[in-house]
Amino acid sequence: MLSPMRPLALLLAPLLLLGCFLGPMPASVGHPLAGAIAPEFREVTTSDREVGLPGSPRTKVTIVDFWASWCGTCQEALPALDALWRDKQRDGVMVIAVNVDESSDDAMLALQHLRLSFPVILDPGMRIAGNYAVGSIPTTFVVDRKGLVRWVGHDPSQARRAADIVLHE
Repeated sequence: MLSPMRPLALLLAPLLLLGCFLGPMPASVGHPLAGAIAPEFREVTTSDREVGLPGSPRTKVTIVDFWASWCGTCQEALPALDALWRDKQRDGVMVIAVNVDESSDDAMLALQHLRLSFPVILDPGMRIAGNYAVGSIPTTFVVDRKGLVRWVGHDPSQARRAADIVLHE
């Protein structure tokens, strides 16, 4: 006779193994918001959609990436974040790019080239960037559903790893 706990254990075993394979959270860069509550914001995107932090009740992880049209590293990172968005949005991941160009025209021209599928906010006065103490770009924040900044860095592959770890907690 099977123990009533055996089917439950069989269902949970793959989830526990997945958590073991993800490993530890990648190290964040030294940033004052790492481990703190992320500043809240609500803005209209370039496609006239309102997004921000906190996210919708369905959002488990929010990735906020600060970038500019003149930043070559940003041009390389944004497609990787777009792939993350396409892969994980159904799992509750929201990706928001915050452009800090002084000129909205420069930002919009870059967006035409990049063809990103996730929401983009223009922040020409750097109000949001200032609230996030962004000192260099790109800078990416991974925020959990409680609003806690779980990871800060510059590498989109590490942002993906951090998001996966938060998703599976």
